[in-house]
Amino acid sequence: MIFKDLQHAWNPSPEEFKVWAYSNEKIPEQDWELAVNGFENIPMICTFIDDAKCKHSSFFLSSLYVFTGDIVRSRSTEDIVRLSVLVEDVAKTAKSEQLKNWLERSKHLIKHPKEYDYDYWGLGSKYVY
Repeated sequence: MIFKDLQHAWNPSPEEFKVWAYSNEKIPEQDWELAVNGFENIPMICTFIDDAKCKHSSFFLSSLYVFTGDIVRSRSTEDIVRLSVLVEDVAKTAKSEQLKNWLERSKHLIKHPKEYDYDYWGLGSKYVY
């Protein structure tokens, strides 16, 4: 087991993220996307999605959709600006079609927040599953 307890799973270190990303272990906790999402983790999550060896790339991709959806729904101008900058930065190095699609869809949702749909931007995103 990678995480010594549930408290650790809800506050994973970058090293624990990486070990889990390439492991065969199941998601340690329901709705764990909410634990991994944070501005500081998004660049690392994007590298997992771009790496064909990552065993949990669908999980991480889904977490990106949840992250974007939550930020846009929050209507926090500061966070939306921060998300826009992050999306532009990630776009410079994105390789996979899945990540490029997330980037384009995120840019669109940022410009058109009324088009938010939980089925696509919430847990279990239809864009992914």
